[in-house]
Amino acid sequence: MSEAIKTDVLIIGAGPCGLFAVFELGLLDMKTHLVDILDKIGGQCAELYPEKPIYDIPGIPFVTGQGLTDALMEQIKPFNPTFHLNEMVETIEK
Repeated sequence: MSEAIKTDVLIIGAGPCGLFAVFELGLLDMKTHLVDILDKIGGQCAELYPEKPIYDIPGIPFVTGQGLTDALMEQIKPFNPTFHLNEMVETIEK
């Protein structure tokens, strides 16, 4: 059993939605930790199709899975999130 994480918000999944949540929560001055079972950031976009074109991201005519991940990482850099990769959430307590 690992040590408990104390944070404002725990995000399960470091894919595009989890990464964008870091941005929105950072604007509210909330500290975030992200946990993902994968060994890298980006979720399915980075893992399954990093070079495949994605056409349905609002405001972006074309981007690859890795390109989207890279852009989101740049966007959240000021908020300094903590990542826990290759890990799985077993319990959550308030």
